This record gives sequence, structure tokens and C-alpha cells, in this order.
Amino acid sequence: MFKLTFLTPERKLVVDQEVEMVIVPGELGEIQILKGHAPLITTLSTGILKWKLKSEDQVKSAVISWGYCEVFPAGVRLLVNLADFANEINVEENQKIIKDSEARLANEFMNDLNWESVQRELARARAGLQLVNYPGA
Repeated sequence: MFKLTFLTPERKLVVDQEVEMVIVPGELGEIQILKGHAPLITTLSTGILKWKLKSEDQVKSAVISWGYCEVFPAGVRLLVNLADFANEINVEENQKIIKDSEARLANEFMNDLNWESVQRELARARAGLQLVNYPGA
């Protein structure tokens, strides 16, 4: 058995569900994880998380914002800062976040911490729109 557990500090999104594969947004690109993958602990980037339950044909997906991934022989554990499914994403709000964030990055002087925070918020809003517009993206 190969199981996925996917949590945020506030929510248990997937708990011990048997999966065929998981694709995570790693810091250097997507990582596809299948049964038998080498053990791994890595940080996750803001982006789209995808997984396929063993009992279903459909690939499920969610937008995540930063976190950790642990791969071990029995499965994958994900602890992420924030997560949203497509039906939880407000398109107008994300479009406003993108517009405001791009303006801030172009016009404001920011320290590294603020710049990184705005970049992460911008990436999350873009990923949210991608998920809504292209389910399974």
C-alpha cells in the first residue's frame, strides 16, 4: 500500500488515502512520486499539487503554498502552509492579488522578507487561476 496524508495547520485534507501517484511542486520543479520512490524529505514551493487515488480514475489537485514533503516506503506526507481546492478559489480576488502584487513589486522598495512574501502571494494567486481554468493542471 502507498498512502497520502496531506495537512495544513488548520485542516486535514487527505488522511491515509491509497494513491497511485503524487506530483508535488518542489523548489526546483515538479517531483513525481510513485510507489517504490526513494525516501526523501524536501521543501515544497507554491504551486499545484496533484494526486491520483487508487480507487478513482480522476487526478485530484489543489493549490498549495509552501511546505514540506516526506516520502517513505509506505507513502507520502505533506504539511503545507495553505491549501485550496478549485471550488474554494475566488477568481476575482486572485486577479486583484495579481494586479496589486505586480504593482508592488514594480513600484515599492521592499526588504527581502516582504519581497519574498509578495512573490509567494503572487505565485499562489497565479496557481489558483491556473487550477480553476485548467482543472487537473
